Amino acid sequence: MIDTSFRRWLPTWCGGRRTPESFRRTSSRVSRLTVQYDAEVDAALQRLWPKARIYHDREFTRDRADFLLVVRGRGVMIETKVKSDPGLFHGSTLPPLLDRLQRDGRRLVVVLNQGDPTPARDLVTTKLGDKGRIVVWSGPHHDTELREAVESLLHQTSRHA
Repeated sequence: MIDTSFRRWLPTWCGGRRTPESFRRTSSRVSRLTVQYDAEVDAALQRLWPKARIYHDREFTRDRADFLLVVRGRGVMIETKVKSDPGLFHGSTLPPLLDRLQRDGRRLVVVLNQGDPTPARDLVTTKLGDKGRIVVWSGPHHDTELREAVESLLHQTSRHA
């Protein structure tokens, strides 16, 4: 469909620049949801492991996880994913991260806000084996699942912390 809104086209005719976000109406909404969800997951990690160190990756990249959680000297990477619908989560954005973690021998928990993670769970298992988990976490009522996923990875012996 062609965008015929004069207001949207005028800046580009007059030498103005359009950001990639302006092309997609939902990107700012999804971005706000992602920032909010990251903050909620961060609060949950602090609540569940109050003595842990939590490192944040402030730069957006597809091959690095959002958080590194270090508990009792052992590290687990945490990647958050926000879906706008409760359907299947295929994990199409995960392969660069999974490839890197597979090379590094790191452990990963993917924390999804909603949806059915079955297809992505298969992807994570194929790439990371028992060093990867996916949990659906949408608030404190899912803290038990998050704790179990992280603790199961922390108890593994590995060449990396």
